[in-house]
Amino acid sequence: MTKKEKIIKYALKEFAEKGFLAASTNTISKASKVSKGAIFYHFKNKENLYIECFKKIQGEYEKEFLKFYSKNTHLDFFEFLIKWSYKKIEIAKEKPEYLQFFKTVESIPESLKEKIFKLNQEIYSKYIPYFSEKFEKLELKENMDRNFSFKITFEILEYFSKNTTTNLKATLKR
Repeated sequence: MTKKEKIIKYALKEFAEKGFLAASTNTISKASKVSKGAIFYHFKNKENLYIECFKKIQGEYEKEFLKFYSKNTHLDFFEFLIKWSYKKIEIAKEKPEYLQFFKTVESIPESLKEKIFKLNQEIYSKYIPYFSEKFEKLELKENMDRNFSFKITFEILEYFSKNTTTNLKATLKR
């Protein structure tokens, strides 16, 4: 494991446990057995380190999604969504620190929140073609606008996903 990977591993844990503001680069330095200077050399500041932790988790989810997608091409849109939701719950159970980390986004400074939001939108847009392909195969009622239907379906799913994440965190604590 490289120094950078070690830093991210321990920073992710620190941010997940304490949130962005209370997380300490001193603690991350000690836990990763890397100098504090190395942290700032690789990431420049705590904000960039947080962003890299976010990217790391999202990258793991992306890998899992692509594996899941390749094994489930036969599923229709809604079956796929349901099974992917269960897979995300499984990942959250295996790696509860990911869910804890995502929860910290609610309490980060506004300037960082904006960066995370933009990054999340970029990541989110990668998934749209996969879901769109499945949605195209759905039979819709006559005169229904397919693009509008897809957009509204995704907005509803995003809303439920946010609420499910919050509820799942509470469930995993028990």
